[in-house]
Parts: sequence; C-alpha cells; structure tokens
Amino acid sequence: MGNPLPATSAGMRFLIVAQSHEMHEQLVHLARARWPAARFEHRQFGEREAPGRGPLRGRHDAILLELPADYEQALEWTARVRMDKLAPPVILVALEGNDRIAARAIKAGASDYLPQRDLTPERLARAVDEALREQDARRAESKGVDAAFQRTTPIDIRSVGRPLAGQAVSVPGYRALRQIGQGGMAQVFLAEREHDGLQLVLKVLDPVVRADQMFLKRFVREYKLLAGMQDEHVARIYDQGFAGDYPFIAMEYFPGGTLAARMHEGLTSLAALRATSQIARALDAIHARGIVHRDLKPQNILFRANGRPALVDFGLARGATDESELTQVGQMLGTPVYASPEQCLGQDVDHRSDLYSLGVIFYEMLTGQRLFDAPGAAEIVAMHLHDAPPRLPQRLAGYQPILDRLLAKAPEERFQSARELFARIAV
Repeated sequence: MGNPLPATSAGMRFLIVAQSHEMHEQLVHLARARWPAARFEHRQFGEREAPGRGPLRGRHDAILLELPADYEQALEWTARVRMDKLAPPVILVALEGNDRIAARAIKAGASDYLPQRDLTPERLARAVDEALREQDARRAESKGVDAAFQRTTPIDIRSVGRPLAGQAVSVPGYRALRQIGQGGMAQVFLAEREHDGLQLVLKVLDPVVRADQMFLKRFVREYKLLAGMQDEHVARIYDQGFAGDYPFIAMEYFPGGTLAARMHEGLTSLAALRATSQIARALDAIHARGIVHRDLKPQNILFRANGRPALVDFGLARGATDESELTQVGQMLGTPVYASPEQCLGQDVDHRSDLYSLGVIFYEMLTGQRLFDAPGAAEIVAMHLHDAPPRLPQRLAGYQPILDRLLAKAPEERFQSARELFARIAV
C-alpha cells in the first residue's frame, strides 16, 4: 500500500556481527537483494574491539547479529546497546528457532529474531524495514515529538489502490483520488480533504443501509465514541455524515496496511509476539475509556507508518454509557471466527471478550492456521463453545501458557485486563 520507508534505507549501513564467514556472506547477499548499494562492516562477536554503546551512534543503521550457541553474552550485549534509544536496532539471526530464546531476545531489546532456516531476502527486508520505522518513532519520542499524530505525509498515489472506476460518489469537501477497496455494502477511496489537502480514507456506504435504523444508530455512535479520542492506538475519524443518501466516514489513512495482509505474508513467532503486545496496548487504551471493541479481527488492525498498530471499525463497539437497545439479548455480534464464547451465546460481554479474540488472532499469527475452521458459522460457534483449542506445535510450545489464558472459555480464567497481558509479554 505504498508503505514509505525511513530516509536511511536508500544508503543502508549494516554492522554484521557473525562468528562465521559463511553467515556473513549469506547476510550480505540477502541484504543486497533489497539494498544493492548497502555498505557492510563485519565483526566477530567477542572481539576486543566489538562496539559498545557510544561508537554505534551514527555509524550504522542496523545491526545483524548471529546468535551463538552460548547466547547469554549476546543477549546481554543487545540489552546494553538498546538502552540507548539512538543506537541502531539489533536483529538476531539464529541457527535454530527457539521460541523461549525469541521471547528473551525481544525482552533484551532485539527488533526481531530470525531462524536461519526462515531467512529470505523478503523476510530480512521486512524485519529491517519495521525495525527502522520503530527506531524513527523512538527518536521522535526522545525529542518530544508525537510521531503518531503528525500531519499525513503526501504519498505517491500511483502506489495505492487503482484508478477510479467510473464516477465516484461525490462527497462535499472531499476529492476521491484512488479506489482502495470495494465490498458488498461500501466503497473505499483514498481521498483528499479540499480545504487543506489532507490525504485520508473515505468510506462511502450503500444507500440501502440508511433504511436500517439499528445501523444508523451504530453509525452515529461510532463517531461519538471516537471523535474525542486522541490516541495513537485508535484510528482518527475526521468526519461522518451523509452525501445525499450515501452515509460516509472520513478517517485517517494507514500506509502500513492491515494485520491480515501481514499474516498472509507470514510472520515470525517474535513478530507475532510483538504484534500481540502492541495490540494489547491498543486494547488497554480503549478499555480504559470503557469501550469494548466486540469485532476484533486482523482486518480491523491497521499499521501506521511507524509500524505501530491502531484499531479501526468500531461499528459494533460498546461504550460505557451505551443504551441496551443497540444490543438485543441472545443476538450474536462480531465475526464468528474471532468471537468469544460469550459473544457466541449472545450474552453481555466485557473487555475480556476482546482478549479472547486477541488470543484467536495470536494463534493464527503463530501457526498460519485458523484456531477453529469449519464450512459454516454455526459449526465455528459450536467449536468456540465446546472444543478445546488445538495445541501449538512443539517449536512454539513456549507460547502455550499465554494462549491457554487468552482462550479460556470462562472470562474469569483469562487475563483480567489487556494491561495484565501486556505486562506478561513486556515486549
């Protein structure tokens, strides 16, 4: 989706800390597939002149560190490096994948943990790009700049979506630029706000939904829920209304795409753990305001240019002061694949329902498979209610305790808050 890269990516400077010449050559080859003009410095871990904190500033854009069999010293060194917010990100490469070491690596401050068997030019490039975006965000924060809410950077619209097909619905005050999505009940455009040129997403809904009174109430409520929120973890809605019979929503544009797209490309277990940690922080932000999302799924988690996720689509969300008429007893809300057992029963839900949905997403990120999959929604609902979740494969067994608590059938047996989950993962 036209994801902008950090300014440093054009002339990348890598420090490769590897024990073997073969690993050094492999990393150079993989990196040059993405950055042909990159420069490399090679050192062996444990050399007397191996860099400490100070010399790294400004000399390298990223560090690729081969994790030796005796990894304790390497993790300690990574932690010392990452104490400095201006030091380059560290990406660990291991001969064998190990989720327990991966969790320790990210706690030490590593940006990613890549088993050698999974190394491809695309996988390495994605890890470096995401590390650089996070680094840019850290540097902005160290300067007191709120990176999440800077004005949208103009983008090359040719890299987004496709040309407009026919005449787009005219929404006063906005000019459609490209079509970026279309479903049965909505068209989605990259658009420009006429009075200041702000690029944003314009979602125009089918006129038939205006006759649905329940929809209209939820449509209006979504804007009220989010209009006052200024949080990097929640999509900003700039405007909402009607263009003739067409309901529309104008919201911020997310150049990083959806979690669904990233899952389709494949995630390392460490990337899955980090995403879960970040989504937990996003849930904590809305739960603290009394909002339960109730439709958490990969398509509703988008990424900012700095790589951090934000929640979108609060059409089914419930606020602390909502009236019960918007939710009928026994009515199931949400997407069955990601719904909690209490949602499947049509019961009243609280913030712990969102945590169950996050558990379903975490399992899918780790394994590339749906937690429960069946031809029809009724079968999936029955599985959420009665079936034990499948166990993770042995190579991912270290994550099983987290999943067990997230996916507990009874809300009181789950993590009791998103903050508790975040503290457990702490990445």
